[in-house]
Amino acid sequence: MFRNYLKVALRNSWKNKLTTFINLFSLAFGIAACLVVYLFIKDERSFDALHAQKDQIYRLNEIQSFPGTNTQHVALSMPGMGPNLHKDYPEVKGYTRFWGRGRRLFERGDQRYLVDKTVMVDSTFLRMFDFPLLSGDRKTALNEPYTVLITQEVADKFFGSEDPVGESLTMGDKPYRVTGLLENAPENSHLQFDVLISMPTVTSENPDFNQQFGSNFMNTYLLMEAGTDMRAFESKMPEFLLRYMPPDAESARNVNDFYQVYYQALPDVHLASMNVEHDYQNYRKFNGTYLKVFALVGIFILLIAGFNFMNLIIARASHRWKEVGVRKAVGALKKQLFSQFLVESVLLGVAAFLLALILNLGFVPLLNLLIDRELSMLYFLDHPLLLILAFALSLALGLLAGIYPAFYLASYDTVRVLKGGNVKSRNSIFTSGLVVLQFGLAIGMIISTLIVVQQLWFMKNKDIGFNKDHIMLVDMNDEANKVFETLKEELKKSSHVRGVTAAGQRIGNNFHQWGFKLKTDSIFGLTPSNVNVDYDYLDVYEIELKEGRGFSRDYASDKDYAFVINESFAEELNVGNPVGLAAGHSYYPDDTLGTIIGVVKDFNFNSLHYDINTLALVVHPDWGYEELSVKISGENIPAAIRDVERTWNEMVPSWPFKYTFLDEHFEELYRSDQQMESVVTIMALLAIFIACMGLFGLAAITTERKVKEIGIRKILGASLGHIMGGLSRNFAVMILIAFIVFSPITWILMQRWLENFAYRIDIQWWVFILGGIMALLIALLTISYHIIRSARANPVESLRYE
Repeated sequence: MFRNYLKVALRNSWKNKLTTFINLFSLAFGIAACLVVYLFIKDERSFDALHAQKDQIYRLNEIQSFPGTNTQHVALSMPGMGPNLHKDYPEVKGYTRFWGRGRRLFERGDQRYLVDKTVMVDSTFLRMFDFPLLSGDRKTALNEPYTVLITQEVADKFFGSEDPVGESLTMGDKPYRVTGLLENAPENSHLQFDVLISMPTVTSENPDFNQQFGSNFMNTYLLMEAGTDMRAFESKMPEFLLRYMPPDAESARNVNDFYQVYYQALPDVHLASMNVEHDYQNYRKFNGTYLKVFALVGIFILLIAGFNFMNLIIARASHRWKEVGVRKAVGALKKQLFSQFLVESVLLGVAAFLLALILNLGFVPLLNLLIDRELSMLYFLDHPLLLILAFALSLALGLLAGIYPAFYLASYDTVRVLKGGNVKSRNSIFTSGLVVLQFGLAIGMIISTLIVVQQLWFMKNKDIGFNKDHIMLVDMNDEANKVFETLKEELKKSSHVRGVTAAGQRIGNNFHQWGFKLKTDSIFGLTPSNVNVDYDYLDVYEIELKEGRGFSRDYASDKDYAFVINESFAEELNVGNPVGLAAGHSYYPDDTLGTIIGVVKDFNFNSLHYDINTLALVVHPDWGYEELSVKISGENIPAAIRDVERTWNEMVPSWPFKYTFLDEHFEELYRSDQQMESVVTIMALLAIFIACMGLFGLAAITTERKVKEIGIRKILGASLGHIMGGLSRNFAVMILIAFIVFSPITWILMQRWLENFAYRIDIQWWVFILGGIMALLIALLTISYHIIRSARANPVESLRYE
């Protein structure tokens, strides 16, 4: 019997090629989209999953509420926190600190390499985290001063196929013994490193290091006892801070007015840190709320495909009345008819699943290029149970999508069908409802895509208060700082160089906060963001001056004792024009304060996810600069790079030339938002494509059913436009209903998404009108082919047997 069902199903599918093709491909696209969304979500959720103790590891974060600056969540902590939390609280089983030391030059003989990610960690690092160690003892490898662990990539550069353990590398003038070889840090780890330096290296030189409180510049991770109530533990932190940072006698300020300690579970660090600033050790940080959006979009796509499937089978039923009637007349049971139609729908579900796998094998590599991921369908081969589950879900989808049509077809009244009775009215409301749902989802995705594109366009094109185009950023070392002025003049001799400056921190990150004090009627303290810059910083970055003047070598006091502040800082002071006020860093003696010499217009020195903070700029050449900024002409970028590299190599031979462009850094800031745009856009296009496939098939069936009605209308004198209007009216009404129902839902969801940005667009009414018109036009264009073909057909052909 089953073989007969299968044979009839194949014969019927071949007979109705268009409907079969649309059903098969729309369902396949829906399944393929869900599989890709699953891979994407799984990839993001796999971060830090390799650590066996991940559910007991927490990162220490702070909420800083300093006067004169925005309240901030920060990932940085103080050196003394980890050791003393471990000492004072029995629920803390262990701790480790992760102190990024940036790009460092390592040497071995005549080999010299800049290592990008050099990090200092405690000896407990490999006892807490399970990063694979290829050789060495993970319990003791970092116990001694001046010892390092290196990754396979670094080992290949310096040692080739030799065993590096026991060998030495030199950094600065100090030799560091290699005590272990690590696998390269996995791509799905928020902590990335090339070289790990033992923390005893610094504690051996500074015995008080583990008791330092005040400055935050490292990440601290705690290993907690299983079952620890973290909220109860956090409630102990005010007392902990007071114990180690008591109020000073002069100000009697309570540390808890400025700091609040909280803990972030390791699995949340990658996906739930978009509100955390100074989060420098969080590789590929991603907005976890987007995963919910992607999951919802994947479900929408599958629903649209499922609605197509069900709709087309129901619509095709109008051509199988007589088949059902004849079968029932010759003795077919309702159960047999029901089984027949279920077999047809399940067969299509299985075929769609196999086709979805083939589609993904071809398109996932292209998608990886677009969203910068390494998704692979091979993941399902490594996890066959997931593939079986996906196959089972496809079967279930075919079964569920076919139950109603099968029940509906099997329930036809035999006598009424054979007499030519009308049976289509029973499903008209249900069919229309499915069209409304699928186009409602498609309209919602079109409108969402328009809003996402608008927001990201706004972020890319917003006037951020400075010019980031064609600026090369080059790391500086001590030698570069010593020859900076000469280097600067030599670089400016190139016809491709428009300006040169330097700074202690890269713009595009939240600058560090330092203590700052001002003198009006009295002296009071604030804690704005601060950055150490070169004299020409404002000119090179084209930052606009509002009051006073910029830095100048013509004024000796501009070195160390002159400050340029931003508008937000000036407004915080609330003293009118602050130019001329006595000011200085917190360590300046009160009788030797410097002066505020200028006010610049606010510029977004941090991501647009955050409000502009108060800022003070100062020229401190003796402190040294971290990064050189070279503004080049955009006419011949390769030639400009060659000029800068040649001059650098001549002037700074001790430090290899390595550069990036500032606009690349800003692209990285908005990478997860850009991926959100790409994924939503692709899914929206796929949703409207699948919906239109279904509408195309539905229009073909509808016009075929009404071919005689069209013929009669033409004989009675109806025009082509009149016939088209009559046939398309029902579809237009359904799309209008979908627009009315789904527009408010879309507005609510997108308004919540926009709350992630400090600077955002206002949702405009015309976006919804545009989205609705686009959906309507696409739908009408989709069905117009069948309507025009039917309307232009010779009515004699359709009425010749009447």
